[in-house]
This record gives sequence, structure tokens and C-alpha cells, in this order.
Amino acid sequence: MKIKQDNNTLFPMLFFIGTLLYLEIVTHLYIYNSIDSKIIYPITFAIPMGILFTILSGFLSRFGNMLIMWFITSMSCIIFGLQLVYYRVFKVYFSFQTLGMARDAISEFGEDVNNAINTNIIPILLIMLPLAALYFLIRNIFLCEKRKPRDQGYLFIGALCFHLLALLLLPIYSKADYTPYDLYYHSKVPELSGQQLGIITLTRFDLSGMLRENDELLLVDNDAAFFELEDEAEVTVIPTLNPKPTDIPEPIKQDRPNEENESTSPTSAQIPTIAPTPIPTDRSPNIMDIDFEELAKSEDNQNIKTLHNYFASIPPTNRNEYTGMFKGYNLILITAEGFSPYAVHKDLTPTLYKLTNEGFIFNNFYTALWQTSTSDGEYVALTGLIPVGTRSMFNSRNKLLPFALGNQFNLLGVESKAYHNHTYTYYERDETHPNLGYIFKAKGNGLVLDSDVWPGSDLEMIEHTVDEYIDEEPFNIYYLTVSGHMNYTFVGNSMSFKNRDLVKDLPYSSDARAYIACQIELDKALSELIKRLYEAGIAEKTVIALSSDHYPYGWEKERLDELAGHEVDPDFEVYRNHFILWNPNMENNIIIDEPTSSLDILPTLSNLFGLTYDSRLMIGRDALSDSEPLVILSNRSFITDKVMFNSATGEVIYLTDEELHPDYIKNINAIIKNKFTVSKSVLTLDYYRYVFPNYPQEFILDDNE
Repeated sequence: MKIKQDNNTLFPMLFFIGTLLYLEIVTHLYIYNSIDSKIIYPITFAIPMGILFTILSGFLSRFGNMLIMWFITSMSCIIFGLQLVYYRVFKVYFSFQTLGMARDAISEFGEDVNNAINTNIIPILLIMLPLAALYFLIRNIFLCEKRKPRDQGYLFIGALCFHLLALLLLPIYSKADYTPYDLYYHSKVPELSGQQLGIITLTRFDLSGMLRENDELLLVDNDAAFFELEDEAEVTVIPTLNPKPTDIPEPIKQDRPNEENESTSPTSAQIPTIAPTPIPTDRSPNIMDIDFEELAKSEDNQNIKTLHNYFASIPPTNRNEYTGMFKGYNLILITAEGFSPYAVHKDLTPTLYKLTNEGFIFNNFYTALWQTSTSDGEYVALTGLIPVGTRSMFNSRNKLLPFALGNQFNLLGVESKAYHNHTYTYYERDETHPNLGYIFKAKGNGLVLDSDVWPGSDLEMIEHTVDEYIDEEPFNIYYLTVSGHMNYTFVGNSMSFKNRDLVKDLPYSSDARAYIACQIELDKALSELIKRLYEAGIAEKTVIALSSDHYPYGWEKERLDELAGHEVDPDFEVYRNHFILWNPNMENNIIIDEPTSSLDILPTLSNLFGLTYDSRLMIGRDALSDSEPLVILSNRSFITDKVMFNSATGEVIYLTDEELHPDYIKNINAIIKNKFTVSKSVLTLDYYRYVFPNYPQEFILDDNE
């Protein structure tokens, strides 16, 4: 009788617990290549989940319980295998909230997924081993009979006890930011949760998050001041970044690259002597006439009230010597697929080389990798908000985005147009980009390229679109390129194949040469664009701004190390990139050494073009202002002008000898947590409609003042 009971309760419980422990360890090893002491949490959370699975497989008759065991085991193996392959391809964990994009993802990344499966076939087979074990156990050991209510009750008590034990173990590493305790109860950062708490807990958070869209908005407060304050000073509840002194040093000047050595590039044309708009002397706050405190008093919705109070506490950035520098100019903003510093070569990509060495030069610029790769990369640059969770751009398609450059320029009477050399419905851009203010054209709704290949040609996109706006000054144009899309091989990327002869003599591996080859197509596109601007006589009145959606994450890091010529730091350096901000009128380069990121693009351009905006409502900052710099990565690591903080390890790298406030790191972490929370709420609550109920009247009145 004892053996029968063991076969129906104990052995199935040991199987499910053992399966989950095995899957956690195998997946962890293959994703991170190591195991540390925090593996205790994936293990302890696997035990109660394994007991819960045992309970679920004991309610029905033998056949029904067998089906449930097969279903639970199969789903467990599939989820772990999915996370392994997804992380290998995208360098982030899969979220069930992205299921709405599954069709598009399969169509675009099908080959990449197949390659990931083929190159990870051994760990995938290892992850599927529990299915073979289950087949043997059901045939020879498990009874799978309906379990007695008493036995089910014991199992339930056991699950509760082990879950409580797991919770009691959480404070072992303290309750500091991004420790297992903080990740479980507060932060829930997917990348860190998967690593420290395990795939099981990550999946539970993900699924429960789909049901908690309307939770109460809670912001982090702090008892410590951000900077050292006088004893009698009153401490703000919500930590904020303080503005720096308003004395702005003269911009550093840098010699231009030798024009004679770049005669092959059309950007080598004679630089006009006309100077940009005279520098204003106004140093007032860059804000609109918004009384957040009054809005909060009259608001019944508690979450909206919380947002009003939050933005009332945010110090604005000040207007500066660059405010309105490009007022009245044309803007061409480009999100370049997979662009990175490794795409820039003086001889092979002379236009990119020129543009990265002229104009505004951001020496410490970072492009984070977010959950939804390209779409999130666009979202950050075009909305100035942090993409929290998944599908942020898609979820914004019916929300008010008054600060988006398309909407801003439209209010000035400047027609905004956007182009993309891929399918127009991909990521639902046919819905999202018109909401950003653009007349959107891509393959399938008006943009016809000469060749129907994958990826499409950036050069052909420029050639087929320039005539649509070049005679309509002023104009506001947005391009999303695709030539630089992975897969970076000469058989997986048509642009790499097209330009293969130009890189055949490079001393790199085939994949590295293929990456540079596909980026050559972007260089050709920029060359053609600038040539056409000069021919039309409007280059001196046009600003080109270019940033990447993300670094080329589709590679193993060894390829990045190869192109960099050294081992790339995977925590910070891998995200370092260029932000091109170029106008041929600029007589001297302007160097920005402070850390900046894609979040700063929208406020920086808004200030340069003298647009109507409120800097308090921007998550990023005007990079040319006197505000404190802050670069935020998707895993909550950050960079300021004083430190680099690694959220995964808690390591702090000091960049200054200045003595910092004891709570400096704590306060920056509080600021970042609030920025994530606020960004999510601004989107989900359609917050801008509460601030601008009569949009666009508030902007028109403000601009006429």
C-alpha cells in the first residue's frame, strides 16, 4: 500500500520538482555560462511550483491525470526552451504580452530563430529530456490515479510552506535595490528577475502583469536628500535630479576631418558661411503654462493626481545658448537599423565618418536595448518615454503624444512625412506613425523599391522619396531604415551580398565583413540624400539627426569584440553608440562629453528647433542644458557624470574624485524607478490628454505668445 501511495503522490511530486530544478539550472547555465549563489532562489521557487503541478495532476481519472502531466511537462519544456532561444536571439527574455506580434516576428525573424535553434540544438534537446523521462515513468511507475482529498491537502500545505520558505530567504542579500527581495516585491525587472529569481518566477510575473494594468500608481519616495543639503533644508519626498549651475562653459572646438581626404563623399561640398540662428540669451525654464498643483487639486482620479504631483516636483531644464538654433530649419530624423560605431570607416563609409565627426559630437552616447527591439528603439527616440513592458509603440497608437516631432511640426504648418523600406503593417506602424503626426509610407502603401529583397535597400528608399518633399521647404521627415538588419551573413542579408566586394579585403571574419557591408548601404543612402540637398540648395537649412534602434544584438559578443579590437564590456560599452546631429552651417564642432542616451533625443531636438514643449514632461533631458546627465539602461543600470552603476551586480564604478552624498546611488535608483513607473502610466492612462484637454490649443497659444 505504501508503494502504491508513493507511486501516486511522492514520485510524481519528485518528478515535477526535479524537472523544474533541472530546467532552471540548464537554462541558467546556457544563458549566463555560470551559476552563482543566487541560484538558490530559482531552486526554492521551483519546489512549491512542482508541488502545485502535482496537485493539478491528481484531480481526475487516470487518463485525465496523464493528459495533465503531459501538458504541464510539455508546456514547462516549451517555455524554458523558448526563453533560451529568445534570449540567444534578442538578448532579452520573452514576454507573453508580445504574443500579438507573433506573426510579424515569425515572418521577419524566422530565419534568425531557425539559426538560433540550430546553433543551440544541444541545450534544446537537454531541455526536452523530461518528456522522455515522463514517458518512461508513466509506463512503468506512475499510477496517475485520482488522488484522495487528504493527500491533495497535504500537498497544498507543503506548497505553501515551501513558498513561505522561499520568501523568507529573499532578504539574505539585503533589501537593497535590485536584490532578489527588491525584484520580487518591487522592481520586477525582467532581465534581472530571470537571472536572480528564475524562469518560473519571471513567467509568473509576466502572466500576472497582464492582469494588472490598472493598479494604483505608487512612486518611490526617499528620506534622504539627493545632494548634500543644509540641516534646516526641507527634503523633497520624491527624489529628483538637481540642475547644475547655470554658468555654461564655452563649447569645446574640434578641427574638422580633412576635406581633401574625403573627396569621394558628396558631403565634401563647400561648407556655406551662413551661420545658424543667433544664440539667444534667455536662460528661463523650458516650460509651458501648466499648473500641475492646481490640476492635482481638481483631479478625482488618484493615479492622475499622483502624476500631476510628480511632474510638479520635477525641476525643468533651462533654455540655453542653443535654444532655437535651428528654428525654421528642415529636419530629417533617421532611426538606423542595427547601426553601431563598428559601421563607421573612413574609407568604406565616408559619409557616416564625416557626419560622426562634424556638427554636434556626442562622445558618450548610449542606445539601450529594450524589450521590443526596433519598435521600442523608435518609441524612445520619437516619444521621449521609456518603453515599459512590451508593445509600447503599438499601445500608443490611440494616445495623445503632443511632443512627438511629427505633431509638433504639423502645428507649425510643416507637413511631416515618414518612410520605411519594409512592410507598412509591420509592428502596426500604419497605425502608430500617423498618430505621431506623420504621413506614413512604406512597402505596401505607396513605397515601391526597385528590388524586392530582404532586407530592402536604404539607398533605394532615399532615391524614391526625396522628390516628395525636397521642394516643400520647410519639411520634417522621418526615416526608419532596414538595410542593417540581421542576419549578418552574405547569404542572409541581401545588402551584405550586394556590397560584398567592397569588404572582401577586410581582415575580419565573414560575419563581421557582412555587417559592415550592409551598413555601407546606409552610407550610400546618406550620401545620396546629402547630394540631393546640396543640389536643391537647401543643405545649409537642413539638419540631419541619426541614431540607432539598438546595437547589433543578433551576434554572439565575439563578433563585437572582433570589430572593436578588444573585449567589449557587456554591461555598458556594448550600448555605446553615435548620435549624429549635423548641419553644414556649423563653423565649429560642438563636443558633448557628458553621458547622453536615446531618451535625450526628443528634448534636445525640441530645444534646438525652438518648439513648444515642457521639459518637466520629458523623461529624458535636453543634452545641451544645465541639467544633470542620466543614462538609463533597460535593466536599470545607469550612468551619470559621476558613477556607473551595474544593477545586476550592485557594482559602482566611480568617474570622479568628488565626494558623493552617502545616498547618491539610492536616490538615483529611486529616480529611475519613478521614471519607469511614470512612463508606463503616462502611456496606459493617456495622461497627456489630462494635461492638454483642449489640444492643440494650448500649444498654439503658447507659440504665439
